[in-house]
Amino acid sequence: MTKLMELYNQLKALQADGLKDGYRKILEHDGHVLAMGKMQEGFEFVTWRYTYDGNSVTLGHYFTSLEAAKEDFAKRAGLINANRMFGETDLKLIHSSLVNYVGLNGNLNYKDEKAIGSILEKIELIVPEILRHKKLEDLEIVADDGIEL
Repeated sequence: MTKLMELYNQLKALQADGLKDGYRKILEHDGHVLAMGKMQEGFEFVTWRYTYDGNSVTLGHYFTSLEAAKEDFAKRAGLINANRMFGETDLKLIHSSLVNYVGLNGNLNYKDEKAIGSILEKIELIVPEILRHKKLEDLEIVADDGIEL
């Protein structure tokens, strides 16, 4: 049995007026709910806001990835401040700028270069597309456009 199936089987049904059967509640906080539904082929994850009376759910955001749904839930429920987070485009720009900064600055000391390297590694873990693109450039499958993703 897969881990998602085990999770689904442990959860209680989500009770909400007008909601089709099959959705189960994972988390609830501050008028928002994270749920999963069993579909014909796998699972669907949803974040909803409860209606004013708490009897129904509305404004659903639908996902095929539990990780993406958890992140959305955390933002919507106010568990994390979305204004303090960088999006993927922001991270690509920061990564590119840091790579260019290191490449153009011959006066960096070891401590600063190591700190920047650590930041670059973190960004690459969050946005794996950066490393995939670099590998394709190294293999000359795509042209080196001079832009560091």
